Amino acid sequence: MLTEKLLAIDPVIIAVYLVVSLLLGIFGSRLLGMNNSKEDDYYLAGRKMPGWLNGMSVAATALNSDVAPLYCGIAVVTGLSGCWFFLSRFGMALLLAAILFAVRWRQMGIRTGPEFFHLRFGAGNKFARVYSSLTSVLIGMVPWIGAGLIGIHLVAAPIFGIDSKAVTLLIVLPLLTVYVWTSGLAGVLLTDALQGFVILAANLVMVGAVLWAFGGPSGLAEAVMSAAGPETGGAILSILPQAGNPVLSPLSIFAWMLIVSVGAGSAVGADGQRLFSCRSNREAAKVGIWGEVILFAMLLMLMLPAMGLLARHPEFYTASPSEREFAYGKMLSEFLPRGGVGLTVAALLAAVMSTISTHLNYGSQTLLNDVWRPLVGEPKPGREVWIGRLLMLGIAVLSVGVVFAADSLLGIAVVVLGVFGTSAAFGWAQWWYWRINFKGWCASVVAGPVVYLICGRLLPLIPWWAAEIARGPAEAQNMQLLQAVVALAVNTGIWLAVTVLTRPEDMEVLKEFYLRARPMGCWGPVRRALIAEGRLPEEPAPSLILPGVGVAAVGFAMIAAGVLTASTLYVGKYLEAALCGAACLVAGVIFKMIFNRYISRLTVSRES
Repeated sequence: MLTEKLLAIDPVIIAVYLVVSLLLGIFGSRLLGMNNSKEDDYYLAGRKMPGWLNGMSVAATALNSDVAPLYCGIAVVTGLSGCWFFLSRFGMALLLAAILFAVRWRQMGIRTGPEFFHLRFGAGNKFARVYSSLTSVLIGMVPWIGAGLIGIHLVAAPIFGIDSKAVTLLIVLPLLTVYVWTSGLAGVLLTDALQGFVILAANLVMVGAVLWAFGGPSGLAEAVMSAAGPETGGAILSILPQAGNPVLSPLSIFAWMLIVSVGAGSAVGADGQRLFSCRSNREAAKVGIWGEVILFAMLLMLMLPAMGLLARHPEFYTASPSEREFAYGKMLSEFLPRGGVGLTVAALLAAVMSTISTHLNYGSQTLLNDVWRPLVGEPKPGREVWIGRLLMLGIAVLSVGVVFAADSLLGIAVVVLGVFGTSAAFGWAQWWYWRINFKGWCASVVAGPVVYLICGRLLPLIPWWAAEIARGPAEAQNMQLLQAVVALAVNTGIWLAVTVLTRPEDMEVLKEFYLRARPMGCWGPVRRALIAEGRLPEEPAPSLILPGVGVAAVGFAMIAAGVLTASTLYVGKYLEAALCGAACLVAGVIFKMIFNRYISRLTVSRES
């Protein structure tokens, strides 16, 4: 138990962290020279932020109260190859978004992701804009703010002796709301940076504590082999995914990568806010790269110490999903040094607070920009920020409701988020194919959930499918991934058919969108119309999609090799570490060269 290792200094560390976060949040806008009476200063930090700061914010926001138990639980049942869990989920997706779309999003000069539909389908089609904003807030933000508040209570209650959720909310929610209310995005970015450094520091303490307990990397590897035996120990210490592993097999890695990568970057939420706030196109492209590197460092340092737990408790390697949830708590109780509780709890609070503050800020922005403006009208000058702040309070109130009805609402939110993933491919299509229209969007949104649910009924009727589900909970989760892949393919066929059978958007709308966004892909008729009007130079459109995918692939190779280098070093596999490190360096040199050249081509193609 953490409370058994609690020293007098630990509550002080936690209190200092909270006070510094509050002060940095409150005075963040002043430190960065913002005028928070202006909407762009309040919500976009004056559009002059560096890529690394926004990347740190993206990484910190991605962590919530469930991340540490989840990833530590994955690590104990997969071993070193558990890093492929986050490599497959985020590796290519974040890089594709950064390289193919970040510059294009920033160049449009819009404030939020849903505003894109105003340009793509015309001002008359308000529904797509309003719908996407409301669903992102009510389904994608409110439940997770509520989950984060619950997480803060679960972390802080044993330390401070607080039993009531209401008391925790009365302490934490005003603190968060005050600095988000006061400083806007500038305060959120600065506190996210602080929270990111706290998370990295706390994770580094655990990484070192486990190595200290076993006398270094070689001692840790020997302990794992001795406890688990040659065959199981070899599987635990392998960086390659094991074909027979029920949790993370090569097939599930492929499914994760496909599901998450398809459509990546074509729609944005809070991550788009980070792109729009950047000071240049090149900095916008760097946001996703910085975010991925920092996020992977955080996640890897959460997972590597789990090797120490397997050295003492090899039975965790075959733990059920419910059993592996306790791996993180057991790891802390066995390896966390006395005096480290304060930093660890501060890191857990930081992970939750960064998520909540980001959702409060961006949620109020998109409601103001994409619901209030289309339905109510343009606010009077000077009132935009105040309307947004009041909408922020509304989001906070809804999130408090989730806290006291968590069992039902959170489960519903998870299901809804899953079924909406079936329309992911439409995102790329609306950018890369001029024929895509509002009717196709409606078909994608409506058919996606229906197809997903029907697949959930029909696919288990296949004998092989049913047999895989019956093997156990982990195998059943893998089949859910494959169900999502099948539903994605079927839904793509549906919205493509609707698109082809209906009229495209008005040519004037398409021409204005093309000039504003300069999309890649199949826009021949629109380009020819603009060339005929003298609004576009008579030259062939540059081929940018496949080269961009190639740049992303090299970046993925660089980052994956870096992750594998750190993983093998941790268990004393120095030859493998040297080979992976060399691959990382070579890929890094190539990536830097082709990344700079590609971003320059994107900028030129926009100006031409």
